Amino acid sequence: MIIAFEGIDGAGKSLACRLLCERLAARGLRAQQLTRDSVVFGEPFTDQRLQQLRTLIWPAEPEPEHDPLDAQFYLFLLAAWFSALRPYAADVLPERCDVAVMDRSYFRVMAKAHLRIGLDLPWLQSLFADALQPDLVILLDIDPALAWQRRSDFRSTEIGRWDGFAADPAQSFCGYQGSVRSVLTTIAAQQRWPVVLQTAALSPSQLGDAIEALALAALAK
Repeated sequence: MIIAFEGIDGAGKSLACRLLCERLAARGLRAQQLTRDSVVFGEPFTDQRLQQLRTLIWPAEPEPEHDPLDAQFYLFLLAAWFSALRPYAADVLPERCDVAVMDRSYFRVMAKAHLRIGLDLPWLQSLFADALQPDLVILLDIDPALAWQRRSDFRSTEIGRWDGFAADPAQSFCGYQGSVRSVLTTIAAQQRWPVVLQTAALSPSQLGDAIEALALAALAK
């Protein structure tokens, strides 16, 4: 089973992945966090190209305030990445785990491309038709202001600099991520994802309880 968490930048997706993997492992399940660095086929030719793709999408150097390359350049790179996850999940993951948990899927990519260059969501969905399709997607919903309070070391793209947000970092982040949140909420309603609302009062233990219950319900089907 593939479980993915969605949400704005700073929603706590990485924490949720770790909590869920720990809880499922405690129940005797082989649970593994599916990170971009963990995708290794064991085939030198394939793995070399995946590493080149990772470097293009997630470079080690800091992001500039602006990039003249069109958003579709990155969109197609990301479509290639998520398409590569499909054969990985089919051919490699079953030998390594019972449940793979992802802190990202292509839906946030869709939301950001829709906002940046106005591409229709149905067309964007078709671009990812051959991508890995999670069995369960959980939306971690959070007020951008709370996400900023928890962690303010966001990249230029996460603050919205590439999308025309030029105010101070906190204002830009809240404005941009508020728009991303709105699109993700719409997709969640269309796809009938379960939603976990993150509040300042929600503890990591309570978050773990909520996502564990959703995962167990999906596994029981």
